[in-house]
Amino acid sequence: MEKTKTVPITDHFELMMISALRYAIGRETYMPDITIHYIKNLVPKFTTRTLFVMRRDIEEEVRRYERMGHELYMKKEWLELQQEIHETYRKLVSDENL
Repeated sequence: MEKTKTVPITDHFELMMISALRYAIGRETYMPDITIHYIKNLVPKFTTRTLFVMRRDIEEEVRRYERMGHELYMKKEWLELQQEIHETYRKLVSDENL
């Protein structure tokens, strides 16, 4: 049985996740799949700042590929992650304004 390890969700960790997303998006390897699944599990734990940046980064890459006339590798999965990030962001911002 594999032992579960934990990592604290600090500002530096969130910056590393943004960096991982930026590295993986557009790659045509196994990294996008791993990165998407890893980030997806952490979305509820991220700050609104991190969620805003991730959502924007995905949106910008999708648009960039469209302008070039290319299809982003795993576009469907990136857009699903972006939607989940967006919904979580909206909920957190709404909760902060209560």
